Amino acid sequence: MEIYTFDKSLQERLVELTEILSSRGEIVPASQIQAEWSYHIELVLEPVGWQALWRIPRLVCEDFHIHYPTIVVVEVEQVDFCDLSALVKITAVQDEIQLPEKYDVALIELYPTHNQENTALDMVGTASCLDQLRFFYKYLWMPWDIDDDDNVDWVSVHLETRIRLFFDMKRLVVSKETSDIIRGLVREGREIEEKISRLEDTISEGEESENDIVDGGTACQLMKLHFRLQQIKREMEVLENPAMREILTNQNSSLDDKIEKRKSTETCKEGYFVWLGGTLEEMKAKINKVQASLSPELFFKISGSLLETLHTCDTGDVIIVGKGTHRIKGAGRLEDGGTIRGIDSLEHTILNMKDTETAPSLLDFSGSEVLLENITVDVGDLRAAVIVRVGTTKIINCKICALNQSMVKLGVVVLPDAKLIIENTLFDSLGTGLVIYSNGEVFMNNCNFTNCAEGIQIHDNAKLTAKNCSLTHFKEYAIRLETQKYLNDTKRKCGSLELLEKVPEISLYGCKSEGNGKGDVILKQTTSFVLRKQDESMET
Repeated sequence: MEIYTFDKSLQERLVELTEILSSRGEIVPASQIQAEWSYHIELVLEPVGWQALWRIPRLVCEDFHIHYPTIVVVEVEQVDFCDLSALVKITAVQDEIQLPEKYDVALIELYPTHNQENTALDMVGTASCLDQLRFFYKYLWMPWDIDDDDNVDWVSVHLETRIRLFFDMKRLVVSKETSDIIRGLVREGREIEEKISRLEDTISEGEESENDIVDGGTACQLMKLHFRLQQIKREMEVLENPAMREILTNQNSSLDDKIEKRKSTETCKEGYFVWLGGTLEEMKAKINKVQASLSPELFFKISGSLLETLHTCDTGDVIIVGKGTHRIKGAGRLEDGGTIRGIDSLEHTILNMKDTETAPSLLDFSGSEVLLENITVDVGDLRAAVIVRVGTTKIINCKICALNQSMVKLGVVVLPDAKLIIENTLFDSLGTGLVIYSNGEVFMNNCNFTNCAEGIQIHDNAKLTAKNCSLTHFKEYAIRLETQKYLNDTKRKCGSLELLEKVPEISLYGCKSEGNGKGDVILKQTTSFVLRKQDESMET
């Protein structure tokens, strides 16, 4: 189904939003912003009877125990202008999922379609209004804004600055490194806001049921989240300032030049041995084991923290990890290349996220070559264990798992033009074990999927070569192909692995698929709903 899309310039966005938010010439503090939007949409938006696509948000997908993202067709039955939401009736779903007949959704999650039963409706005006609202709340409004002083005019202080930041990132005026920092801070801030909202609801329920006794651990966690949100606000205030961004960019450029000069004179890689503790004899035995597997020329250091090591080492270095649970905040400087190798059994060498930090994934790789070996990677509360963005990532003899299982949790995600080589690896208790986007490439050997809702999700023009892999006992399908190329008039086709024989991009050799809840393979039409690249400047 075709939806309305809009491609507007910086000046168009600025003029439109200024008119919406400050047309009356009054000071508009942060606390008044939602009311200004309410006045506007009540004048412009069709109140009932129009059809749209609802892009179900991740947390709602998790509540419904369905895959994320899921998109369904809805009809709007009532708009709540004050709350910027709508009551919708779900009229069509693409997958065999159980959803309530009606649901209250945020207006920014709705995308009006071209084909409407009632042709008298002003759908161009409605779609344009929702596009303005969505652009504002996705890219300009920050979760900490509501705490601003009511004497400060939000529009004059923030509107133009944030619109220019969005377009500077879109046009690559802001460096990739700075853009990544900004996206990460905004994403973390919004996820913290969601956690705060849920914890406050929990405390409210607890006060009602337990005679005003509040759980100390919950209150402490809430305090930490508020403190982190204020930290993010201060960092973003610096990055929103164009002059400060320029200073930071110049500093980074100078640092990059120094690093390149050092690399040109130093060709020797460094190695790190992360050891959490033990007897002297144990340490000697592990060092001997390390020594047998690495080049004797490697300059080696011992560290007591993988988190610190990842953020002090250089790209291309080798990190040997001893047994224990290692809490980290991403891949650090090994994001662009290097090795992380466990020296003990993978069951006793576990990587997971530190504290309440939020990110799309635990490990995010963009290097020419990255090796992850003999490690257990726990998704925890994150969306994915590993994201492969660019270059080649090798995962050997690992376990990718979610100790807290959920339909929306992903194992390894391979983005367009990235390559993954994965061997002897177990995918356990995930929503989807492996996701391969268009033009991504995966070579998989002797891998096993267990206790997952779904094995592999693959998109048109992605390549998968799998040898001697076990794809068994899924809640749903072993392989889901999202395609426009291999379906003619049907919306879907289910069957055995033989369905993939006419898909040249997928090659399976000696693979086993059995006992799957809905079938071995499903070919499913890709929804036409695609977020435009220009609207992803501030997203994950």
